[in-house]
This record gives sequence, C-alpha cells and structure tokens, in this order.
Amino acid sequence: MKKKHPMLCNIISAVLVIVFVIKCLVDYKQYLASYGSAPFSVWIMVNALYFLIPAVIVFGVGFIVKKRQ
Repeated sequence: MKKKHPMLCNIISAVLVIVFVIKCLVDYKQYLASYGSAPFSVWIMVNALYFLIPAVIVFGVGFIVKKRQ
C-alpha cells in the first residue's frame, strides 16, 4: 500500500497541472470578452496559486515518501 502513495501524489500533481492549463484557456476566452478587467497575467498568477503551488507541494510529498521507502 505504501508504494502506491508516491504514484498517487504524482497523479494528483499531473491532474492539477492539467486543470491549470484548462482553467487558463477558459479564463483567456472570458478575458477576451471582457474589457477593462485586470491584466491576464494576474489571472494566470491566481490560477497558479490555486493549482500549481499545491501540485508542487503534493509532488514534493510524493518525492519525499519515495525517498524514505
């Protein structure tokens, strides 16, 4: 069972990165439709805060668990 934990962490990280890309594409479509909003780079930073930072943390946990085994 413990050998599955690093693989599960890697899968979760990959899913979070994929969701980040999809969310950015959806936000870009909405950004083009709205004028006068914040720069698109701000939207990307917010998405990174929600998706990429947790993905890096989960990947790091999986890496540490794999090293300890």
